[in-house]
Amino acid sequence: MRTPAPFSRRAFLGGMLTTAGMSALALTGCSTHSFSGKAKTITVMTVSSEVTDDLLAAWEQAHPDIGLSFINFDQVRLNSMIAAGNPPDVVRATGASQSAYYAARGLSHPLDDYMRASSVVRYDDLAVVNDVWRWDGSVQGQGQHYGMTKDWSQDFMYWISTRMFEEAGLAIPTADKPLTYDELLEHGRAMTSRKGGRVTRYGLFNTAPSVASISQMVATAGGTLYNDDLSVIDFTSPEARRAMQWFVDVASEKVGYTLVDVSPEGWDWPAFQAQRLAMDGAGYWMTGTITPEDEVGQYARLVPAPMMGGTRISPTRAATGFWIAADSRMKDEAWQFIEWFCGGGPAADRARLGGGIPPINSLYDSLPQESPLQKQAYDTQMNELQYLQAIPASPFIDPTAIDASLSDKFARVVRGDMTVGQWADATTTSVNALLANGASLVGM
Repeated sequence: MRTPAPFSRRAFLGGMLTTAGMSALALTGCSTHSFSGKAKTITVMTVSSEVTDDLLAAWEQAHPDIGLSFINFDQVRLNSMIAAGNPPDVVRATGASQSAYYAARGLSHPLDDYMRASSVVRYDDLAVVNDVWRWDGSVQGQGQHYGMTKDWSQDFMYWISTRMFEEAGLAIPTADKPLTYDELLEHGRAMTSRKGGRVTRYGLFNTAPSVASISQMVATAGGTLYNDDLSVIDFTSPEARRAMQWFVDVASEKVGYTLVDVSPEGWDWPAFQAQRLAMDGAGYWMTGTITPEDEVGQYARLVPAPMMGGTRISPTRAATGFWIAADSRMKDEAWQFIEWFCGGGPAADRARLGGGIPPINSLYDSLPQESPLQKQAYDTQMNELQYLQAIPASPFIDPTAIDASLSDKFARVVRGDMTVGQWADATTTSVNALLANGASLVGM
């Protein structure tokens, strides 16, 4: 087991600021809600949409002596607060891709003692997805939990319009027979419509090359992007280049929204609802958005994650949740927020709405199953659980830096100014430089 070296706040900030595109991805930070006059107040950095009046009222009723101060999530502001030694007490993050990064630097606090003693969250009732928050000093998925998921999805599952599939004469994918990525592209072509040189309906959902998506594609073909200790990445393997070629084909043929043909709404749902999109790459999450009685609810169906190779692997790319800062002076109170939000009343409310899968096994039965749409989504999702497999993320780099490197030259490849092989070579070189820097900072 590798013990992380002492990690300076200056080195952390320096390491984070070298990640290309980080500032562009950040949200504007601002203080939001807080309760004044409390003896104790914890600071929570999360997205503002999760801070509702009902949530605040429920917290105050359950924890009248602990105030909450919310900061809208902003990666740049978080980096600065950590570097200054004054981080938020509780921070929102994606467990699947970021937990090892923070744990390896000694920035997050282990939660297992809290979890075992909790009367709200039973340790033996934690869903296996919480393993993405575990870290033993060298391996993600082992050791102590350094965070907890709030809700999640097997994010490569997607929704289809059965109406558009039938109009195109295509067979509907079933829970036991997912499409390959090649078939997905073929189906997208068949359902894309054009008029006057403009695309009027896209067959595929939003696609963008990312380390998570390429990792999933490569994993289904029996490969991996990383070496054994996750310190070196390789986009030049045949499997990786095949995955990258798929994204180029989608973009060059304009069968889905891409980085060179950006969705004006920024996400799939509005176009899917308006029947301008045949497939919606949103995972189980959309169960809580689709109204079964509305027109879109009559033809929407959840289908399994596609495969590039012959192995079914359906990971989560997020498992969004919260971690407690190692420098927090309010760890006990911070845990009370996490156990309540992720495993208490708010978690039960989210489960009943279908807004993601709960992180607690005993809440699975609370997922909506009343309408045919909800029952089909539930059955498909429960069947998909057997293919859940974590794809480890490197602790030496924030994945947004890899995605920024992938995106940097994507338009040139689509235009034909650069080959996929050159793109793979350049991305491998640039990301490995960042990985080497990150490994040096954590004392590898």
